[in-house]
Amino acid sequence: MFLSDTHLPQLLSPDTYTDRSWFEREVGSVLLPSWQLATTLAEIPRVGDFVTGRLLGRNVIVHHTAEGPRAFLNVCPHRLALLTSRPRGHQCRLTCQYHGWEFAPDGSTRRIPDAPSFRPLEKGAFGLHRLQCETLGQLVFVRFDDGTAPLADLFGERLDDVQRAVAGRHRLVVSWTRDVGANWKAIIENNLESYHVGVVHRATLGVMPDENLCDHEFSPVHSRFRAPGGVAGPIGDWQRTLLRRSGLEPSGTYHHCLFLPNLTVLWMDDIAAVQTFEPAAPDLTKVTFRGFALRGARPTPLSGGLLAWAARRHLLFWKRVWEEDLRLFPDLQAGLANPARPSSGLLSRREERIHHFQRWIRDRVTAGHPVGVGQDGNEP
Repeated sequence: MFLSDTHLPQLLSPDTYTDRSWFEREVGSVLLPSWQLATTLAEIPRVGDFVTGRLLGRNVIVHHTAEGPRAFLNVCPHRLALLTSRPRGHQCRLTCQYHGWEFAPDGSTRRIPDAPSFRPLEKGAFGLHRLQCETLGQLVFVRFDDGTAPLADLFGERLDDVQRAVAGRHRLVVSWTRDVGANWKAIIENNLESYHVGVVHRATLGVMPDENLCDHEFSPVHSRFRAPGGVAGPIGDWQRTLLRRSGLEPSGTYHHCLFLPNLTVLWMDDIAAVQTFEPAAPDLTKVTFRGFALRGARPTPLSGGLLAWAARRHLLFWKRVWEEDLRLFPDLQAGLANPARPSSGLLSRREERIHHFQRWIRDRVTAGHPVGVGQDGNEP
């Protein structure tokens, strides 16, 4: 059931989806202080592996060291060149492509060619700018500020659920990134409501789910949608039989969580998917989708292979669903950017998770106060 008794107002004006100054305030007060998903252990499996990329406009490198993943700005402190422009690679020591400076796993300088010419620079000084870095299961997160809140706080009461969804029994099998011509908030809000399902996803999901079979959950750090879900028809029956034979009891439930501000996690009996929404400009967002397939507790080679095939097929179905949304986003952004509008917008009860999200953003950008929720944490 939904928690609101009536429709709800839009709390963010259309200008907040197009205005450059508001966008910069969001980055500074909402996104930079938050944990951001940078990569997964599957993408840097060996000690020495690294990946690079731009995250919130900053060049970042994540290096798999003997002590675990470490994250740094991908900028050499000597002449401020990128350490490397390669998207991924392998180096026992991170080494600058320009003058060959080498860095220890903690980012301190390890070797400087012609070091005497830099005297009296002390050994180990003038190293890389290190970022906070923590892992949850296979997920590797970084943070740009010096906050003290641990990664676990991002997930609140749903920490154990996410841990199970991305832990050792799940394997990364699908990953893709798209640059989408729309504001990051508008794309996330599309993920937070089922009202559009019967129109946009008629060919894949069919009709919007029955309200009596759905429920919403809210907390200061997340919102969740739960409804019946799973692969339908004979293939679904066969898949559930395989799950049981592999030591797992299917629940037939779909869970979708937004962990504020810009991470979503969905999980079902056989799959989990993690999406990040990284703003690049007021009207441009990099969306990354990572899909995980579940391995049974007691899989045989045959059942394990069949489960993996079925889970990959299921994830590709969700990719089709997402591509249906992708076609809509440019038109959504064009409407938000139109200088003349018929109204400021309206939210149905089915869209109450958007109201929760908008309030969280508004409170932090305008005043920095925590979101106001009811004493039971369930006010939308």
